[in-house]
Amino acid sequence: MTADRVALIDWDESHVDVPDLDLALPHNAAGLDDGAHDIAAQASAAWEAAVCRDDTYAIKRLAQVRPV
Repeated sequence: MTADRVALIDWDESHVDVPDLDLALPHNAAGLDDGAHDIAAQASAAWEAAVCRDDTYAIKRLAQVRPV
């Protein structure tokens, strides 16, 4: 916290995993090459489907994962 800013770290879902899961940001904000971004997006969708508490959202995210 400073005089002009307040920051909050949300530790609710903190865990150790593959950093690429955090890099699958909208519009490829992390600057990954196409292949790496696709892999990260697939992994992120699979992870969200696995841990989601809302079945409708989990089904939507799982539908975005392609079979390997």
